[in-house]
Amino acid sequence: MKVLIVSGFLGAGKTTFIRTLSNRLNKDFVILENEYASINIDKDIIKDDTGLNVWEFTEKCICCSGKADFAMNILTIANTISPEYLIVEPTGVGFLSNVINNISRIEYEQIELLAPVTIIDPNSFFQYIEQYNELLTDQISCAGTVILSKSDRAVDVDVDTVIDKIQAINANANIISRHYSGLSDTALEELLLRKRDGTVEAKPFEAETVFDSISISNAVLSSVGELIIFLEALIRKKYGNIIRSKGTILIGNTPIRFDVSNNNYIIEQADADSKIGCVFIGDGIMTGDLRIKLLPVNLKHNVNNATRNSADNIYD
Repeated sequence: MKVLIVSGFLGAGKTTFIRTLSNRLNKDFVILENEYASINIDKDIIKDDTGLNVWEFTEKCICCSGKADFAMNILTIANTISPEYLIVEPTGVGFLSNVINNISRIEYEQIELLAPVTIIDPNSFFQYIEQYNELLTDQISCAGTVILSKSDRAVDVDVDTVIDKIQAINANANIISRHYSGLSDTALEELLLRKRDGTVEAKPFEAETVFDSISISNAVLSSVGELIIFLEALIRKKYGNIIRSKGTILIGNTPIRFDVSNNNYIIEQADADSKIGCVFIGDGIMTGDLRIKLLPVNLKHNVNNATRNSADNIYD
């Protein structure tokens, strides 16, 4: 379970960002909310908008007085629900450094703390950095990424000045000044791959699917009707998961061309001198059944014998 802390002062837009993140990315999320009051309004907002599992932790601050219970909640989530990602939203008046230290004490192979995110409202930034300097400086200096919220609307301050101040506090922070609603899914997903040391974990390599390819020469059927029945059986996976097939089959003395793709097929008469044969591409292809169905009678006898001999060898 990877843990992403989304920090920020009161009203910065943490909950809105979490809703966007969870709605945009198809990930296994659980949200742990720390509300300083006894009633957690944000829990219902997130749950209604996303349908996610939202845990609440109210009336105690997870960075100080309630840190023991908070750590126990994380362990409980890890050992019972075990989501891919746990998003922790501390109260806006919590020190991010204390939350990080609290989670760090219970990190083990099943719990990994990602680089925290801090949300900043540029409109109120200079007011709050002056009034609550120690708190906001802590939230910025401990963040791996700082996101400027509410930049999708009119901003009353010079954003570049805000960025300069943030960089003066945390020169290593990844600062996103563009509103996150305009970010690509890949850019949002990078927040879930960024480690605390600033490195970005490479996405797991997805091995290329390897398909089988079966060719059958001298393919014959007795009639066009039999060909249609065969192609219907083909797209219904009677002969395995065949995703592409094409070729020319001899029906009587007439070569008939067929093409199967995306569960549809076409049939047309081929040129008289067309080469007879067809190819099947997919996985789990039932090669023996295809050969028995399509080969001339004299060759079908050989396939049947080969199949029977193989079965006999299994039981010898």
